[in-house]
Amino acid sequence: MKPIQVLAIVWLVVVGAGLYGMKAAEQGWWPYPTLKEVEAFLAGNEEESTTLTEKVQNDLGLLPARHLVPPPNLEGIGAGYEFIELDVSDRRAPPVMMLADDAPYGYRVIYGVFDLPDALHAAILIDPEGQVQRVWPLSQEDVDWAHPADANVFPHGFEILKDGSIIVAYDHGTSMTRYDYCGNALWQVMGGFHHSIDLVDEDSFWVWGNDGQPSQFGNIMHEVAVADGSIRRSISITDMIDSNPEIDIFGIRQADEQAGSRFIITGGGAWHQNDIDPLPASLADQYPQFEAGDLLVSMRSPNLVYVVDPETVRVKWWRQGLTRRQHDPDWNDRGTITIFDNNMHRGFSHIVEIDPVTMESRRILNGERYSFYTWHRGKHQQLDSGHLLVTSAAQGRVFEAAPDGSLTFDFLNLYAPEHGALVLSEARFLPADYFEDLPTCEP
Repeated sequence: MKPIQVLAIVWLVVVGAGLYGMKAAEQGWWPYPTLKEVEAFLAGNEEESTTLTEKVQNDLGLLPARHLVPPPNLEGIGAGYEFIELDVSDRRAPPVMMLADDAPYGYRVIYGVFDLPDALHAAILIDPEGQVQRVWPLSQEDVDWAHPADANVFPHGFEILKDGSIIVAYDHGTSMTRYDYCGNALWQVMGGFHHSIDLVDEDSFWVWGNDGQPSQFGNIMHEVAVADGSIRRSISITDMIDSNPEIDIFGIRQADEQAGSRFIITGGGAWHQNDIDPLPASLADQYPQFEAGDLLVSMRSPNLVYVVDPETVRVKWWRQGLTRRQHDPDWNDRGTITIFDNNMHRGFSHIVEIDPVTMESRRILNGERYSFYTWHRGKHQQLDSGHLLVTSAAQGRVFEAAPDGSLTFDFLNLYAPEHGALVLSEARFLPADYFEDLPTCEP
């Protein structure tokens, strides 16, 4: 065979393979889906640093490597810390906890990765005396639609109601579920719900999601009925952009061309929306420029926190650049806004406070004092006592700082000395009289 003939055959094979590949991608023919699965496996989540070996260990159920993080550097840990009584898998030690005598008296509920004998994820309720009162083993693998394994989803989005029921969601998951106090599923809805669940009242809540399909980061704010999980109303980021043409806080991550501008990153990654906090009616008097029900929203990628009226979809206030890759802005009874400042790649995370009228800000918790740094995720809660409850997700830690700076509660989800700690998503402090008529659960 002449060289020109060989080249012609090679050229035809290459062109044919290319045409087949294009059609396979368009139609989903084999081996395109398999290749995409392999590519996704090798790449992993963009926010994880696991090796290929660790990915294999994780996905085979040998080690929850995708959920392991370095623990905080706490010199001299031991005094006052004890293992909690929690039934965990044989491959890990129980978490350790310190509860000081002068800690605020109440319940603490923690949601995250625990690696129990029968579930990877869980929520645990710690009573005012420091004992585990209730454990909810959690899984999204019992849904009736296609879903990733629990090993490849990340608990993120949690709420607990006065009847003891909980609502949970997952980053990279395909469902959001409400469980009763005894762990029975009350409802389960399909969709890519993520990051946060915040009650309007005991009747409804807001959550980021999409149009009902599984997704990494949906870019639609949904108000959802507590009773059955039905969506009452939805506001997309496109709606917010179109409703606020006189300001351009959403278009900061765009590249400009003569014909128009385009987002450098498409989809949720352009904003990485991560919190929606409705202003409670009980606090509305503290914020004269806002109304009860206004939504306090965080978008991580543009370092943006803003308040939007859900009725008109008009932005009433915003602050951009005060924090770096922040999460969880909260209302309070002082008329200010507190924000979980991840301060990504800059050493330590902090909690900051801003007056929405004067725009004056200050740091109310310095992370360096507590060896506190989580480059992503994270929650905080300011208690009536003035204490701050902080979830340092990427350290597997929840701690509580008193107004004088001392620690009154510290929970470390340590896994094993050679493997670090397991991720925790968020924690809540609940007053001792929070619950109403908790049911008795069968063993």
